Amino acid sequence: MIWHGIITKLWATIIAIVTIALVFLTILLLQFFENSNIQQSELQLRKIGDKSVQLIENENGSRSALVSVSDISSVYSAGSALVSGKRYWLSQPLHGFPDLNRKFFESDPLLREALVSGKKVEKQGSFATGRNSQERMIIIGLPFHTQSGETGAIYVFQTLKIAQNAMNQSKKLIYISAGIAIILTTFFAFFLSTRIGAPLRRMRTAVLQVARGNFDINVPVVTRDEVGDLAVAFNKMRNDLKLNITALNHEKEQLGGILNNMADGVLLLDRQGSIIATNPPADRFNRSWAFEHDGATSPDLLNELLKSVASERKQQIREVGIQGRFWVVIMTPLYSRKEIRGAVAVLRDMTEERHIDQMKRGFVANVSHELRTPVSMIQGYSEAIIDGIAETNQEKVDMAKIILDESKRLGRLVNELLDLAKLEAGHFQLNRREIPLFSFFSHTVNKFSNLAETAGISLRLETSFGEDARFSLDPDRIEQVMTNLIDNAIRHTREKGWVLVNVVLKSGKLLVRVQDSGVGIAEEDLPFVFERFYKADKARARGKSGTGLGLAIAKHIIDAHGGEIGVNSRKGHGTTFQFNLPEENLQQARES
Repeated sequence: MIWHGIITKLWATIIAIVTIALVFLTILLLQFFENSNIQQSELQLRKIGDKSVQLIENENGSRSALVSVSDISSVYSAGSALVSGKRYWLSQPLHGFPDLNRKFFESDPLLREALVSGKKVEKQGSFATGRNSQERMIIIGLPFHTQSGETGAIYVFQTLKIAQNAMNQSKKLIYISAGIAIILTTFFAFFLSTRIGAPLRRMRTAVLQVARGNFDINVPVVTRDEVGDLAVAFNKMRNDLKLNITALNHEKEQLGGILNNMADGVLLLDRQGSIIATNPPADRFNRSWAFEHDGATSPDLLNELLKSVASERKQQIREVGIQGRFWVVIMTPLYSRKEIRGAVAVLRDMTEERHIDQMKRGFVANVSHELRTPVSMIQGYSEAIIDGIAETNQEKVDMAKIILDESKRLGRLVNELLDLAKLEAGHFQLNRREIPLFSFFSHTVNKFSNLAETAGISLRLETSFGEDARFSLDPDRIEQVMTNLIDNAIRHTREKGWVLVNVVLKSGKLLVRVQDSGVGIAEEDLPFVFERFYKADKARARGKSGTGLGLAIAKHIIDAHGGEIGVNSRKGHGTTFQFNLPEENLQQARES
């Protein structure tokens, strides 16, 4: 039993972790010391070689220079050799050094590069120094060139036995340190695991008692470390558990009250699809389903969803319409361990949200309706210019100007919805100024000449005043009204029909009439054409249904000018929109 206890496992774990760490550390240290010793030896040999080349070149390879080279090499337990075309010299050999000859250096391809190509070379490895002997050495070769013209190479070499001796001492020290560390860790791990395990065993006994229903047992707090904190937490958990079990029945009653007062319906189903529990909204759903499906007690939709939940083991969502209301059914599986024991279905009445969504979609359609006219104008006149319909430069300039005007109007149209809101809230301001009426209405009507010609419709303007007549109004807003009325008239008129724009200035009032020979408006739709978002019969629009926003904006604009707008129409006999605007001073007098 003790071998399966936490003390043994903790003890073994600590020893294993420390042992593995020491093994890796030992390997890394040995590798580090070995590389460090070899690198240090290479660095020393390079310095000896550089100094030797300097002495030989400065003293033209004299005997005294060779003696100095030999002395320097022996200080660092290294050997040196000079190889040139004229001579071969080897420093006085040290104990344990191989006796190298000239052929040794000239036969090795890498070492020979110092003689042939004048390159610095460096080689480390095992070299054949005798008939049956191998020696691991580091050899560095450096070329030289004396003032007397002698060329060759100086070789500095050292056996790795010296570095290996230092490495053996390091290994011995590392092994001893690792052994001592493992022994100390063993005693420490046993002491630590005993200290931790004893209170845990006492806590295990207390947990078993709580599992049997005995909530009066208390775990003594011996220490103030994490184990002590665990004992404190366990005692608190025992008290809380006792209170929670007492309060569980209260929670159940509260949950029943919440379910009964929820706006969403809740259904609890078992594995066979039988309804276990419901709340009032779910009961209303069931009654509506039973009424619509000849008294069915359990909705088939719930059974189908339960099968999908059981097979796919995830939440399922369905939409269903019953008695004119839209419901979203969200069913989530309930688990007993890994097996599905039933499901809970939330029934959400989305009728109001669906209505709001439809209003949002209608809003987007209305915005598209208002933007379609200037876009059509820009497209139509652009195609006219590209197709060469405009033959003279003046015609092209006129069309380009219309395109520019409509492009600018696109930016203004974006603000019309805000303007409509301001008009309804009474915060709208007009930019009224006196304008020449003839040029204003001529320009407004001419913009639609290409559209009318394409549709095969005659578009005419009639006025009762001269070119000098002027009137005070907001030209941008009235142009918006005219654009909407003329565009609607053209769209609702069949081919070979006509559209007439009549403008009269009479008794200080501007009277405007837009008349067409189109399909007309049904009698039941006439009272509502100026309502926001109202749409009459879609058959009137020759496949291009309006949205009802344009006429609502037009009415607000005319009302802001102090005028009136109305419509007369008969189904199949055309439509006439007319509005009147008073002079600005008359409007101010009326308001005052």
